[in-house]
Amino acid sequence: MRKIVLMLFTLMLIIIPVHSFADKGINTANQIQTFMDKALEEYNIPGATLAVVHKGNTIFQNSWGTMSDGSPVSEDTTFPIGSISKPLTSLAIMGLVEEGNIKLDEPIDTYIPMFTYQTNSNKSITVRHLLEQTSGIGAYEGLKVTDQKNRDEKSGITQAVEELSGVELRQSPGEIYEYNSANYLLLGAIIESVSDQTFSSYMNDHIFSPLDMQNTTADYESAIDKGLVPGYQSWFGKPVRGDGLYDHSGAPYGYMTSTSSDLIKFIEFMFQGGELLSEKSLVQFQSPPESGQRYGLGWHFHRSGDKYPYHTGATTEYKSEIFFIPEEELGAVLLTNKYHELEAVAYLSMMEGIRSIMNGENPELTPLNVSTQWIALGIVLLLIVVMSISLIRLNRKKAVNKKVWKFFGILSILLAVVLIPIISFFMGISWRTFGLFAPDLQFLIQCLIGVLGVYGIFIFLIIIAKQKNFKTKKET
Repeated sequence: MRKIVLMLFTLMLIIIPVHSFADKGINTANQIQTFMDKALEEYNIPGATLAVVHKGNTIFQNSWGTMSDGSPVSEDTTFPIGSISKPLTSLAIMGLVEEGNIKLDEPIDTYIPMFTYQTNSNKSITVRHLLEQTSGIGAYEGLKVTDQKNRDEKSGITQAVEELSGVELRQSPGEIYEYNSANYLLLGAIIESVSDQTFSSYMNDHIFSPLDMQNTTADYESAIDKGLVPGYQSWFGKPVRGDGLYDHSGAPYGYMTSTSSDLIKFIEFMFQGGELLSEKSLVQFQSPPESGQRYGLGWHFHRSGDKYPYHTGATTEYKSEIFFIPEEELGAVLLTNKYHELEAVAYLSMMEGIRSIMNGENPELTPLNVSTQWIALGIVLLLIVVMSISLIRLNRKKAVNKKVWKFFGILSILLAVVLIPIISFFMGISWRTFGLFAPDLQFLIQCLIGVLGVYGIFIFLIIIAKQKNFKTKKET
């Protein structure tokens, strides 16, 4: 009898924790599901996929909505992953370092002598500087050669590097962090030069295949074969189907495509390691930079608090985010098919909410704020009304102060001419880039420019017409 009681007691000790753990897991999954349902509805995101891993188990994996071709989103649906491409490129560099083909502190001239730059410093750009975003190449200069439409599919990386060649450095190499996709464009060129392969084929052979990431690509043709379709731009917070911009030189920094299932395999490699990197190199790959900067070897790190590796990514029509916390064996990937630069902060709160749930805290969503667009629309409409009334009054007046009205006309035309350069200067990006990531706001600013220009021109036309009428009356 005692043996029976003891066996039952032992069995209860085993079963109760298992049930407790299972109940906790189910509750966590339900919380994540409810939270994501609310977020996707509030942010008007047409399609998304999320996977969360904890201590070697996928504790949550689900997909919502549809892609722009009407197909349902799944864990195997192809998404452009934006700058999540950077840590994958960095992994390839680290593999070449381990093989002895690249040295992190070697000047990049060793590997890509065709690329030149102007600097007053006696320091050279090294591979490490590119990885850590401290090359000294300005972000504005980088944006001139990234996110382009018309590059050659096979030689796009070389084309872009040639366009960037001769750039003047803003800072001395290794001193100042400045996030710039051009740094990873150059790393892509280094991989091609050292391996004597195209970037795409090297990534397939040495990164994607070993990690069993069978649905991840680094070239347009492969991406189309895997089901790549245009995503959605955001106009006033509402999804509008985009044109599917793809930069053939952009895979090293932002135009790889992947799936949530494949990126979970990448996270698992970061936890467990494997044949691609030694344990020492893996630790180096996922560690914060020794310089105290916020960007390591392909990974962001928070300035304060928990310093775990993460990366966000965005193309004109897609948003992505990945993180992993080695100490907690916790990681997640979120892919969505809608993007706008002014909505980026709101989108970040989705993954922050996932981390809160995993920590036993209540998740919060940052409200989607499109007030900037509505204010811009209000200004345009107000100016149309005010300037129309002004022109009507000017036309009806028999006598006008020509100097004053000519001043307003010149001022209006001048504002129309300089508004775009002023915006580009203060935002530190080109007008083209501004339009790619905030299309509705660019359209409204163009409308504002049109209103100002037309107003100024009509002032002069009315004044000229009045002068002609005055001369005609005088002659008669």
